[in-house]
Amino acid sequence: MKKMYYKIYQFSPVWFQNIIISIYGYIIYKQRYGKVYHDTFSLLINKDYSDYDKELKNQLELLRAFLKHAVDKSPFYKALYKDIAISDVNSIEDLKQLPVVDKEMLRQNIEQVYTIPEKEGMVSFTGGTTGKSLKVIYTKDDFQRRMAYLDAFKHRLGIDTFKAKKATFSGRELTVNPKSKIFWRYNFIYKQRLYSTFDLTEANMSLYVSDLNKFKPDVMNGFVSALYELAGFIDRNKCELEFKPKAIFTTSETLLTVHRELIERVFGAKIYNQYASAEGAPFVTECKKGNLHYNIDTGVIETAGEDNDQMIITSFTTHGTPLIRYNIGDLITFKTGSCTCGSSHPLVEKIEGRKVDFLFSKTKGKISLSHLADVIKGNPNSVKKMQFVQDGIDDIKVNVVVDESLFTKEHEDVILKEMRYRFGEEAAIKVVKVDDIPREKSGKFSIIKNNIKS
Repeated sequence: MKKMYYKIYQFSPVWFQNIIISIYGYIIYKQRYGKVYHDTFSLLINKDYSDYDKELKNQLELLRAFLKHAVDKSPFYKALYKDIAISDVNSIEDLKQLPVVDKEMLRQNIEQVYTIPEKEGMVSFTGGTTGKSLKVIYTKDDFQRRMAYLDAFKHRLGIDTFKAKKATFSGRELTVNPKSKIFWRYNFIYKQRLYSTFDLTEANMSLYVSDLNKFKPDVMNGFVSALYELAGFIDRNKCELEFKPKAIFTTSETLLTVHRELIERVFGAKIYNQYASAEGAPFVTECKKGNLHYNIDTGVIETAGEDNDQMIITSFTTHGTPLIRYNIGDLITFKTGSCTCGSSHPLVEKIEGRKVDFLFSKTKGKISLSHLADVIKGNPNSVKKMQFVQDGIDDIKVNVVVDESLFTKEHEDVILKEMRYRFGEEAAIKVVKVDDIPREKSGKFSIIKNNIKS
């Protein structure tokens, strides 16, 4: 929510907060659902994906056009490819002629990566599981194309985005009065009830269940951890549900089999998983047959590394901040075979890199990885790495590797403010600048170090 709206929001009663959210929702609605959205959506829902050779040809055409755009418009890529003939990229395999770009390269050169000024685009901040933050600028057309792709994915599953009532569990800061027992707000424009995951504690969950029974959502979506905890509460307490959603869509965290089984059983609806990213990665979406597909009309996913599972992505919907052979930090495993859903796009066995872990708060219970990743967003380019370490229930340390030329006391204060919102004012929280945060023995970077969970 924009700062000017949030200042008013903080001091407003709940009914007026709903109005503020709906006004802001209307602004977002106009940005997301314009002519490009409707044209793209119409094209996608009528598209035949069955001819793999045709899909590969289309992918290559989109790739070549995207590479030309990046070299013409982005000073970073123009310099990076100065000794490479982009015109020689005549196949997906030819992409290997280009160097791999990582998050640190983008962070250091982000102003040169952009192809448009911020005022002409739409901004997205990344947090994720790597501890590194970036400010990504989308072109308005690309943003609408991405929304159209997501909605076409849901349309194929029988969900009309504009008609369905949606219950959303994500990391938005909705509640500002700790005494209030209303942990949700309503966006009238989008028919969306927004549920606070910060207040989703054992003591409050019966209130969530009661409101869900009144609201009767057609669709539930949000963090895996939130939906899983709520399903667990309902299951343990044998709560009666008076609604049955048509579908459940999970985001931000890895969906494990144990999550899927419990959530689907409790709510009586199928989960449809999907992968994208705040940076704008190509889409991986689950079809009606339950298979994950790598959607090759949205970009290229290559694999690298010792286990050949590191994702190297090139995304066709990142014209404002081009991503070409970008090591996004997530892991993917493909599988052989074909699907009977009608799509010839390649099958994916699993995607990892967004593992769920928790820290703890005396007053708010479990604090999930997605909530902590959002803390990073306040410092778009000054923080290189961030790690959360908890040695005691009121002893939390935030290790940060910073760019000394950009990091300021104000940035530190923002981190502390965001952490206190999540853990409560009584928690002892320290921000500690360190030279580096080492990786685990597995080679992975752990953003959470919980030393009290056992």
